[in-house]
Amino acid sequence: MQRRTALKNIGLSFGALTLSSTVVSLFESCQTAAAAWAPEFFTPEQAGFVSKVIDVMLPTTITPGANDLNLTQFMDGYMQHVASPEDRTFAQMALPIVSKLTLETAGKTEVADITNEDVDVQLNRFLRADEATQEARGKAFDTWAEAMKKGETPAVPEEGAAQVMINSLRSLAVFAFKNSEVIGETVLAYAPVPGEQKGCISIEEATGGRAWSL
Repeated sequence: MQRRTALKNIGLSFGALTLSSTVVSLFESCQTAAAAWAPEFFTPEQAGFVSKVIDVMLPTTITPGANDLNLTQFMDGYMQHVASPEDRTFAQMALPIVSKLTLETAGKTEVADITNEDVDVQLNRFLRADEATQEARGKAFDTWAEAMKKGETPAVPEEGAAQVMINSLRSLAVFAFKNSEVIGETVLAYAPVPGEQKGCISIEEATGGRAWSL
């Protein structure tokens, strides 16, 4: 079975990442941090863990990082209001697996004690694994997804599920980062009223090497 088909069938794409009216509203709600914000989809512990994961993925440098932009708040709202029921079910199963594996590797027992360094070890483990390892994890996950479609209840391949979950978190975090107002207007090339057309010029000449804000 092709992995892309398996993911589609079980709903693990976190939706088609497009700027729907609901998504735009979520971006607007995250422009200023709510002092009393409480997650709707994630548990408080999971929200803290996701915050650490995306902080390592998108740290603060000369540009704002994931946590400067309140991306955990956006991602929580996205999962609650935009993601499919299948995506939500998968995330509720797979995110605890990622935190469990992180704790085991770090030799810790509390998610609150996980450091950015502990997260970095796991991201290297799953995002930078050699092709054969990633393929083996993917095949194990495909087999599980196909069995689930048939109504069976096999044991979850933890490394395969963690790999899909981490990649999904990365995709959603990058989508949120690139489409946030701050990044769109201050980091990417931005034209409030686009319309000028210049053909056959380099990206350096057109935007100083920056991608266009959407």
